[in-house]
Amino acid sequence: MIDASSKLQSGFLSGHFADMGQFDQCLAVKYKVDSISGKFCYTKIKIPVSRRHEFSEIDIENIEPKINNAVQPFITPRAIFMGDAIIFRWSICVPSGCTAEDVKSHLNSYFQLPSNPILPGVKVYDVTEDDCHSLETAPKLDGGDWTVIGIFIGIACFVLCSTIYDVYLYYTEKEPIHKILIAFSWYSNFKSLIRINKNSDQLPCLNGIRFLSILWIIHGHEFLTFTYQELVNQIDLFHWIQKEPWSWFTMGSTVSVDTFFVLSGCLLMYGFLKSQAKKIPFNVPLMYFHRYVRLTPAYLAVILIYLTLLTDMGSGPIWNDAVNGLHTTCQKYWWSGILYIQNYVNANEDCVGQTWYLSVDMQLFVISPLILLSVKYWPKYVPYLFSTLVIVFTIIPTIVAWQYDLGVMIGGGDYFRVYYAQTYARAGPWILGLFLGYILYNTKNKVIRINRILVALLWLLTALAMLFIVFGNYKAMRSDYVRHEAYDAIFTGLHRNIWGLAIGWIIFACMHGYGGPVNWFLSLSMFQVLAKLTYSIYLLHMGIQGIRAGNVRINTYFSNMAVLFQFFGTTCITLLLAIIWVLTFEYPFAVIDNLIVGGVGGMVTKRSDKKEVK
Repeated sequence: MIDASSKLQSGFLSGHFADMGQFDQCLAVKYKVDSISGKFCYTKIKIPVSRRHEFSEIDIENIEPKINNAVQPFITPRAIFMGDAIIFRWSICVPSGCTAEDVKSHLNSYFQLPSNPILPGVKVYDVTEDDCHSLETAPKLDGGDWTVIGIFIGIACFVLCSTIYDVYLYYTEKEPIHKILIAFSWYSNFKSLIRINKNSDQLPCLNGIRFLSILWIIHGHEFLTFTYQELVNQIDLFHWIQKEPWSWFTMGSTVSVDTFFVLSGCLLMYGFLKSQAKKIPFNVPLMYFHRYVRLTPAYLAVILIYLTLLTDMGSGPIWNDAVNGLHTTCQKYWWSGILYIQNYVNANEDCVGQTWYLSVDMQLFVISPLILLSVKYWPKYVPYLFSTLVIVFTIIPTIVAWQYDLGVMIGGGDYFRVYYAQTYARAGPWILGLFLGYILYNTKNKVIRINRILVALLWLLTALAMLFIVFGNYKAMRSDYVRHEAYDAIFTGLHRNIWGLAIGWIIFACMHGYGGPVNWFLSLSMFQVLAKLTYSIYLLHMGIQGIRAGNVRINTYFSNMAVLFQFFGTTCITLLLAIIWVLTFEYPFAVIDNLIVGGVGGMVTKRSDKKEVK
């Protein structure tokens, strides 16, 4: 047990403020004579946030005396800069009969922190049962877990039977009794997944944009996993944020979400105008039903795993810290997730954290008929309508940023609750996407001639604007940065719409022969297949990152290469699981949706035809 407990480690001056001990060795301890087994506890010391700045300095000469003054031999603290405190941590292996309160009392009676200006009045080690692990307390499958396992086994049986029947039909060259019988067939669904659509009415460059954007999102979230892992070199992390140009590529990944808003609006308007040209009746309830059925089954499957099986998928010193937040928020707010209202009900406690985007996108979709019908009945006023909406949804986030004193970079607290995850602050790129879809549809059979100099200028302005949005505010992370509230508010209100305009130009240029190598790359056939996986990738990737981070047994070394290797690992695993998710949840329910929508739509069409005859 002594060997499995923490010791004084090297590397304090690099920010190695944690020791995770030997988790598995501690739990493997078993003394048969007295039936003693091991129990691993991870202790905490919290430092008030008012002193936080003293530990976030990068000057080694200032940090060294603070560390020497703050800790005694054999105490191995860790500094995590989050919430309202800095948390130091140290592991200890004790007999399993000891409670967390016993460990806490022992440590506080044995170790005494010296009185010093950095840790005023902080003398208490904090240990809870959630911080302790033993073989007896290891998660066990309960009724909820078995229920979800039963649901997934049932779905697997549907998949197996449907696939066998489909293969039988293929070899016997027969037609299915009903299409729903092969809806869950992996054979047909996989063929649909890898099928390359050569339809000239497609927007092929959108596939490349969609897949590259989801990769950027994964990369940005990969960095977040490092912020709550135990790091050997926390000081290097601060250096990286303040001085590395690559850090702003990571921090700037938030605008990749705005790319999806542009694509969402564009495809919605383009599809609406196509259906109107084909004289398909515009049925709003059916439109809502179609959207809900397409999105929710795959999402609900992830929620069920977060609610139950997630806690059984790993172990380790920080396992509870890594997954409890994911598990607990879904226990409390799963209903707001499937109702797509969690950005207003529980903005800071999202069930499946990244799905705040789904709530915003669904809410925009719900109000979209007001805009779509305006375009249909008053086409002359379309430019004025969209110009007004873009101006309105530029002013609103600017006012919010000014009112709540938001900076140019993503932050905690009010930033997420009042701005980042709110529909009124993210509607601008979506509105621009609607206008782009309108333009693309009305110019799809036309030759648009633009002066080559103007084309080159537009590409240059697009590149400069996008580079500035991503890298232009690198000084904001430096300790000597002086904020300018007016600039911060204007940038916050404008930059997402400017990004939307830049994406809009890229798509327009690619569709009308001005994309050159950019269009060639974004329109590669492989992206058409990969783009079909993006929704499932989006749903799954953060859970995979959390599971991987929670299972670590030793401190992690932070570097660009470490982030890159973990990014590729996450991407590969997520791609494999996304294929399963698409074949099992997306495509089958898409078939069911088409059967329902087709049946109801056919009834509506017949009724409208009868009225016309009368």
